[in-house]
Amino acid sequence: MTNKIALLSTLLFFFQSIAFSIGVYNPGDELFVHAGSGLILRKTPDAKGGRILTLAHGDAVKVLKTDFKKKPHSVVEFKGFSIKGFWVKVSTAGGKEGYVFDGYLSKLRAPIAIVDDSDSGYSTVELYLLAQSEKKGEWIELSKGETRYERYKQLFKNGSEAEVDYGEGGSSQKITFQKGITLEEGYLIGKALWLKDMQVKSSFSKGMVTLTSEDELWQMEVSNRYGVVVLNLQHAD
Repeated sequence: MTNKIALLSTLLFFFQSIAFSIGVYNPGDELFVHAGSGLILRKTPDAKGGRILTLAHGDAVKVLKTDFKKKPHSVVEFKGFSIKGFWVKVSTAGGKEGYVFDGYLSKLRAPIAIVDDSDSGYSTVELYLLAQSEKKGEWIELSKGETRYERYKQLFKNGSEAEVDYGEGGSSQKITFQKGITLEEGYLIGKALWLKDMQVKSSFSKGMVTLTSEDELWQMEVSNRYGVVVLNLQHAD
């Protein structure tokens, strides 16, 4: 009976972790804020808890405690799609302690200042992944059609991949994230990386989030393919 209870507890924890916005984390882990308008550090683990301060997009926090009774919380991003999660106790770089909603946290650093790819020699997605991990080898050239100028893939030591395709009519860039990154994390990263400050049309269908700029020149799609999150970024000339 004890073994069955332990197994059920393990399964419950597993399904709980994949059902919400961020993967498994533990006390001592460093997490980063992915909230364009900031994330409130509160005195208690509740949406009505007293405000201590507002963490900025990109700020780092350290997980202090996860063993208190978790209270679920969610924020509607757009109709049909919400960021779901729990409250977690953290400390800030300035030594403040309190509770934040973990749906807007990630082990991956948030996109802050991405250098223009034409000046750096790297694509936007490569620059973002370079902030997380070292490269694994050099570019891998991929086959391309007559209307494509350049198409290649870059691997990274943390298990992520970048793929870039430039050509007539537009370009596309893709991130295949390492295991453990969730659909919601991919969504928040893609939105900040590709569609920052743009008015967008949003949809969520068959497990895929799609955001398109109002002029329809910019688009991002994020999906979970067999447990691996893929972010596609496209721009039409």
